[in-house]
Amino acid sequence: MLAITVERLDGNVLVALICMGVPYALLNDGRAMWRLRRRGSGRGPVLWFYYVFNLVLITGLVALSLTTYRVYMEFVPEPDELIFALWTAVFAAVLATAFQQLLRTPNLSVEQKLAAARKDMGEGTWAYVEEAASNANCEPVLMRAIVAAEALQRPRWMRRLERAKGRVIPEGSYGVAQMTASKPLSDAQSVQALCDQHAGYYPVRNSAGYVRDALLRARIEKHNSNPEFVASVMEFYHHLTPWVQHHSASISYDGRPHIEVVGVQRIGSQFEIKGFAVIPSSQLCAAYCDDAGWHSPVEIQDPGDRRQGWGTRVPLEATQVVVYECSNGNLDDQNSVTLSLEY
Repeated sequence: MLAITVERLDGNVLVALICMGVPYALLNDGRAMWRLRRRGSGRGPVLWFYYVFNLVLITGLVALSLTTYRVYMEFVPEPDELIFALWTAVFAAVLATAFQQLLRTPNLSVEQKLAAARKDMGEGTWAYVEEAASNANCEPVLMRAIVAAEALQRPRWMRRLERAKGRVIPEGSYGVAQMTASKPLSDAQSVQALCDQHAGYYPVRNSAGYVRDALLRARIEKHNSNPEFVASVMEFYHHLTPWVQHHSASISYDGRPHIEVVGVQRIGSQFEIKGFAVIPSSQLCAAYCDDAGWHSPVEIQDPGDRRQGWGTRVPLEATQVVVYECSNGNLDDQNSVTLSLEY
């Protein structure tokens, strides 16, 4: 291949073959012969024969290449196509290695896979996914699931290799989100491009509030149709989606209830309650009651157009808590959640 490419570029084939063969021979067999000479006799005769035979073999291969390379010219791409062919070969080899690595670790849990993906992309990029999704008004959990699956298929070292390739062949897929672009993208830029592509999208839910997986799979396939990739995204999406224990009756723009409660646990002498909510124009409040009656509500989240996390704590003596959208101090029955704490 070297001889053919050099001739097509109007170079000297003999000089090119010598420049390739001589350094290789000197750095390998030549250096070994020098060390053997300094070390002295012993097993010398056998090794001398071996190294001299290698030098003769290298010389013969160079001579054979010089006399026969024209026979193979039709099998070697033109110089302007060679770099594309080499990149394709490198990409195929790297992708095969990556899949082999995945197949060697079939027992990794979902938590371990996500931890590996977050470590690969860095916590800064992981946090930026949610920010970019919020700015683009799309489902942040889905964006994180896609990015995590891509990070496992295209680890950081491979993304760097793609960006290096981009200096020669600008068009390609880049970044942790593997977005197609006319020039290399950073991880953050690819995340932004992914969220912009899905702007306004939230998974469709059925009448019971569950995501319609068939429609979600079809959406993911528009990004990457590889079955293993789609399965990974679905696995990550369901794992990252919080399990809602209690929720309000009203439904928000993203298909989820306005107010969600995802956890209740005892912390010392208090109950800690956590959840998510979308309250665009008023405060989110919480009030609890105990044997003495109802206590004054407290504000636990400011207004916001996007879903936010919230949390509050109440004494262990509390028997009931109501979390609600507080409009002018009044309780909105549709936008409220009542929890019993008698356990």
